[in-house]
Amino acid sequence: MAALQASLESGEHVRKRKAHRKSRSGCANCKLRRVKCDEAFPECRQCQAFGVCCNYDIRIPDLQPRHTFSRKLDPRPVSVCIERFPREKPSTSSVHGPGRFGESSDTAVSSYHAPHNNSGSRFERVMLTSNTRSSIPGRRTVEEIRHWNKGVTLFNKKLSAPLHPADRDAIWAAASMLGVITFASIEVPTSEETETWPLTDSTRAEPEWLRMGHGKSALLPLVKPDGSDSIFHTLLSILPTIECSLENVPSGFMELYELEGVSLDNSPYAVPVTSIFAPLDMESSSSVIALFYAFNSCMQKEFGHLVMSKDPRALLVMAYWYSKICTGQWWLRRRALMEGRATCMYLERYCAHSATIQELLKGPRRLLFQDLV
Repeated sequence: MAALQASLESGEHVRKRKAHRKSRSGCANCKLRRVKCDEAFPECRQCQAFGVCCNYDIRIPDLQPRHTFSRKLDPRPVSVCIERFPREKPSTSSVHGPGRFGESSDTAVSSYHAPHNNSGSRFERVMLTSNTRSSIPGRRTVEEIRHWNKGVTLFNKKLSAPLHPADRDAIWAAASMLGVITFASIEVPTSEETETWPLTDSTRAEPEWLRMGHGKSALLPLVKPDGSDSIFHTLLSILPTIECSLENVPSGFMELYELEGVSLDNSPYAVPVTSIFAPLDMESSSSVIALFYAFNSCMQKEFGHLVMSKDPRALLVMAYWYSKICTGQWWLRRRALMEGRATCMYLERYCAHSATIQELLKGPRRLLFQDLV
C-alpha cells in the first residue's frame, strides 16, 4: 500500500487491472441452464458433465442427450411388459399427486369404449408412475427434460412431413398429451424474480399452455378429431355442451363488461363470461374438461390477447375460470391454484382503485385460498 501511494505521488504509471472477459459466445445449453460456459471446443465441459450434446451449432436441439440407444421392439403385446412393471401407489392427499386420474368420477366418460381403448390403462400407468417418481414437486428432473425434448423433437419432425389420414388420430393424441404435460408442469416460485404469472414481468413466465393452445388450434382443420371416422368423435360428443347465454350472467358482470344488448360476437368478453356462468355440474370431471377446452377456444381469439396484456377485466374472468377447474383432474389443479392465486393477488395489488373488481373478486378468491385459511 505504501509503495502504491509513493508511486501515485511520484506520478509513475500504474498498471490498471484488466477486466475479466464475459462469456458471450457460450453454447445455448449453458445459457438455458444459466451456468457459465467455458467455451471449450468442440464441446464445453459443462455439457459433457451434464450428459448433453454441446450446441454451439444452432442446428443441434437444446439439451439433446449425448448418447442414443436403439433396440428392436419385442413383438409381444406391450401390456405383458407393463404388467410386470412395479408400480407405486399414487398419493391423492394433495394437488401434487395424480388424484382423480384413476377414479371413475364421471359415468359418461368412464363408460366410453372405443376400439383399442385398452391403451388408456397403459397410458394411465405410465403417467402415474412418472408422477410419483418426481423428486421435487413442481421442478422437472433431468430425465423428464430429456424425454420432453425428445418427444417434442419427434413430434415436430412428424409434422414437418406430409400427413397421412391414418396418422391423424395419433397426431391429435400426441398433441393432447403435450398439452396435458405443459399445463401440469409449473415450477414453484422461489423468489420475487420467479413469481408466477401474471405477477412477474418476465416474458419467460408467460403461460406455456397458451402457446401450446395456439399450436393445437392450427392442427384442428388438419386432423379433424371431431370427424365421424376419428376415434375421438364419440368421446368429444359426450362432453357437456357449454350453453353461452347472457341470461345466466349476474348483473354485476353485465354492467362491468357492458354486455347489455350486446351479441356474443360483438364483445371479446361475452363468450368467456357466459362460459363461466353456464349451468354445469362442476362436480363432474367431464364438465370441468368441457369448461377447460371451451376457454382454450376463447384464448385463440381477441380475449387471449387481452389476457396476455393483463387486462384487468380479462384477468377477473380468468380468476373465475381457475377457481372452477382447480377441483378437476390432477393435471389441472396445480397450475389452476398457483396461477389463480397469483391472478387474485395481481388484481388486488394493481386494481385496488376499482371497487367493482374487488367485490367480484371475492368469489374466486375464497375458493382458491380456502385451504390456506
